[in-house]
Amino acid sequence: MKKLLIFDAYGTLLSTGKGSLEATKKILALQEKEIDPTIFYKDWKKYHRKHLDEANASKFILEKEIFAKDLEALYEQYQINRPHEKDVGIMLESLIGRVAFSEVAEAIRELRKKYRVVIGSTTDTEPLLVNLKNNGLEVDAVYTSEMIQKYKPAPMFYQYILQGEDCRGEDAVFIGDSLIDDVEGPQSVGITAILVDRESKFSRTS
Repeated sequence: MKKLLIFDAYGTLLSTGKGSLEATKKILALQEKEIDPTIFYKDWKKYHRKHLDEANASKFILEKEIFAKDLEALYEQYQINRPHEKDVGIMLESLIGRVAFSEVAEAIRELRKKYRVVIGSTTDTEPLLVNLKNNGLEVDAVYTSEMIQKYKPAPMFYQYILQGEDCRGEDAVFIGDSLIDDVEGPQSVGITAILVDRESKFSRTS
């Protein structure tokens, strides 16, 4: 019998909007070169995934440190002669101020009447707690990569939550917007997964 609902945060409960792309535009506005922010941001996401995976495979580092590594690699790739340390703060600041989707607060209130509702998010702890507080969102527990010392889709990420909740995989459901992090990852440890596809990214046909 299902008793635990584990929600991803960003893209599922909290809209990321265009905050990261806008932060990218601000960063690029400081450069002397003309660089397409959309292409730059796509490259940024690739580096971010690579560095998350490296942190899972070797020594864990906070996501804010990963953002710095991302920008360092991007500045090298694009031959930008500027200290990346000065600019990464722009991206980090953009992580604060995310807005919850309109239906989320009421949905969580109703679900908590029947289930234990927690969050499992690939993020540092402080930005997520600030965003939850600012949106008035209350859940039963919050689990972040900073707490777990692993990023999704490492099996330990989901196992840590199950252990913390004293719950078997078959009694839990993971809900999120990433096919790899929020569906395949949880399923690998026996958790039922539900994909939230708000932008129909996974149902488009070519």
